[in-house]
Amino acid sequence: MKRILVVFVLLTSVISCQSDKKNNNGKNEEINEKAIVKTVSYPKIVDNYVAIEGEKEKWDDKLVHTFSIIEYPGHNNFKYWGYYGLDNYNEKNSIKKKAGLVFSNDLKNWVKYEGNPIINDNCRWPTAIVSNNKVYIFYAQYNRDGDSQIVMQSADDGVHFKDIKVVVSYKSGEQNQNPFIYFNSKDKSFYLFYYNGTERSKTNKQWNIMLKKSENIEELIQAKPVLVIASKQTMAAPSIVFYNNTYYLLVEEFNNSAKMDKWVTNAFYSDKINTGYKRVANNPVLADNDACAFQYLLKDKLFVTYSHALNNEKSKWNLKMIQLK
Repeated sequence: MKRILVVFVLLTSVISCQSDKKNNNGKNEEINEKAIVKTVSYPKIVDNYVAIEGEKEKWDDKLVHTFSIIEYPGHNNFKYWGYYGLDNYNEKNSIKKKAGLVFSNDLKNWVKYEGNPIINDNCRWPTAIVSNNKVYIFYAQYNRDGDSQIVMQSADDGVHFKDIKVVVSYKSGEQNQNPFIYFNSKDKSFYLFYYNGTERSKTNKQWNIMLKKSENIEELIQAKPVLVIASKQTMAAPSIVFYNNTYYLLVEEFNNSAKMDKWVTNAFYSDKINTGYKRVANNPVLADNDACAFQYLLKDKLFVTYSHALNNEKSKWNLKMIQLK
């Protein structure tokens, strides 16, 4: 009887140990799976400087707000061309919404085009890109009700834009604005990211980050809008870049959604350009009333242009740039 009891105890211990080992292995596998989940951070800032400021008592005085950069060598003595827009978001007079042009060879020292502004009426948030040696510019227009739409123009010389075409049309009570045009070399397609929303509604406010995609830039007009991110709190001004094998999407938000007293720039990441975005670990990327960010790979390095509020209440801004790695 004792021998039988001893054998039974030993067998029970062996089975128990094997069972524990399986459980422990299972737990270890879960821990390992969690351990290999990539914690993604936005690249670190290595340089931060003022790029453009408006001229005192001129059309762009303390109003420079967005800055889009293209490489366009061979058309004058400069490699980099920059298209900048003003704030004047709540300005009802469309003539106050204009675009200017600057040039540089080092991305730090910018020379203004003598013929500025190059677009004189109802142009906010210009974003530019080169296709077939022609410069295409996208920007937002506004009607008297405050609704906005996105249009496109082109120029053979990068200066004299013509042929306004509507890409995202007006819809009553809605914003279609903050365009950012991007060419994705992975699928050889153009992507127009933009903000759509109902921020002026008294109820059911909505902020959507949208995109349109086409292999032909002029066919973005017919492309179907796709929802990327939806939010019930302020989220706008998207820009996209592929860097370190990751798509980074920047947006502007408030540091406190209830107070809405300070702008911040936050980042999302994904392995796909059109879906699956998650917040990075080191948000906010820019935290001191910094918004309206545009991302660019230039000289094989990541640069971001953004607007810094000198006086948020009076809407006075300057335009800064950061280099990251």
